[in-house]
Amino acid sequence: MPVIIQIRTDEKEKGFYNIEVARDDGQTMTLNVHEDVLVQDELRKGLPLSESRLDGLRREAEGIRAYHAGLRYLSYRMRSNQEMRQYLEKKEFSVGQIADALQRLKDEKLLDDQAFAESFIRTRIQLSTKGPQMIYRELLQAGVDQEIAAESDTMFPEEEQMDHARKYLTKQLASVKNKKSSMEAKQVLSRLLMQRGYSRKISDQVIGELKEFLEDNEKSALAYQGDKAMQKFKKLTGAEFTQKVRAYLYRKGFPSEEIVAFIEERTGGNL
Repeated sequence: MPVIIQIRTDEKEKGFYNIEVARDDGQTMTLNVHEDVLVQDELRKGLPLSESRLDGLRREAEGIRAYHAGLRYLSYRMRSNQEMRQYLEKKEFSVGQIADALQRLKDEKLLDDQAFAESFIRTRIQLSTKGPQMIYRELLQAGVDQEIAAESDTMFPEEEQMDHARKYLTKQLASVKNKKSSMEAKQVLSRLLMQRGYSRKISDQVIGELKEFLEDNEKSALAYQGDKAMQKFKKLTGAEFTQKVRAYLYRKGFPSEEIVAFIEERTGGNL
């Protein structure tokens, strides 16, 4: 019958032990087990082990290794069930070992998608300018159930969404400043907010607060785009030149009367 002939600490991995077992055929094998297994199974030097117990001990040792790998992964932050499963799969644990580890972590309340989602949502609200729909999508990507992920909206009060959207938009104004008509600027900023996870309602309200900026910006944007158009069509003259410049600026969203006034100002009414 196989017998334990030596037990020594694993110098590379804290809390684990290398147990050397002599088999009946004279060969030796080494099991790497956690101290929990060592204590639970009362392993000691000279202890005989049946083949069935040896096999069970090997499976138990591997199962607890997967569990402790999961504990280390959780030490950085909370994880969803899917994230944990994918991590253990990358560590090449077997299906059974992963299932045992996941179940033990769930039983100990260390894996809980509801708690994970709530913590995830609070963190995103506190540390980012992401809207509820982006947070919802991130939770789905983490494998959280749709009903749980949908709490990203209920946990994110509308007034807070407005504040976050304003902060995000402030950083995005440079993308339209002095270059976009009011109409085009609204489209760009609205698209950015929606991509960031905000609803059309929030987007419209926040952009509506930028009326003065957009009006002032349109003047400088018209000058920028108008000079650009005139340079582009400088080889043309007369009505053809005017038509091309007007069409270019109209496509950019500038009002017709402002376009006409700009062209007259730049050309002095002489083409």
